[in-house]
Amino acid sequence: MHTQPEFAEEHTQAERIRFVVIGTLTGALVVFSSKAWLFPWFREFAAAAPCRTVFGIEGVTVLWYGLFVGLPLHAAVLVAATFGRRGYKVLRDGQFPPAKEKVYRQTKIRRGSKAKRIGYLHLSAFLPLLALTVWGGFQAAEMSRTTRPKVGTCAANTAVSSDAPQAVLPRAPRSSSLR
Repeated sequence: MHTQPEFAEEHTQAERIRFVVIGTLTGALVVFSSKAWLFPWFREFAAAAPCRTVFGIEGVTVLWYGLFVGLPLHAAVLVAATFGRRGYKVLRDGQFPPAKEKVYRQTKIRRGSKAKRIGYLHLSAFLPLLALTVWGGFQAAEMSRTTRPKVGTCAANTAVSSDAPQAVLPRAPRSSSLR
């Protein structure tokens, strides 16, 4: 007995256009805000890291751990939150795509061991990023231990450029008793 394959429900054309517009606007906002605020702040922090402390921790150490541990860890949390939730639904429903989930193109519903395999792959998608976080922790520790600020580099204030206008404080009036 041969049965017809079962397909998941597809998004309508209006939903597809809405997702593209919202995704494009959100992406443009993230790129703009990163270029306008995040990257200049990060550049300034990285330039002055040897001269700073954050909650009593050297700035260079914060920089290394932020790059090698913080970024992969945040990416792992994001992947676990998105793919993990979907993987849980696949395992719960015993089918891929999960029940009541719309798709963008015609997709056969998979059941049984194939669906379980897909569900477990979704649940474990964050593990490479978690491994990268652990490896980055060792690298950051080694780099923090070997990287020390050079003597005299913190003497100048790197946050103020030399061509910036300087503030002029008003002089206090002289009293006649000091003459």
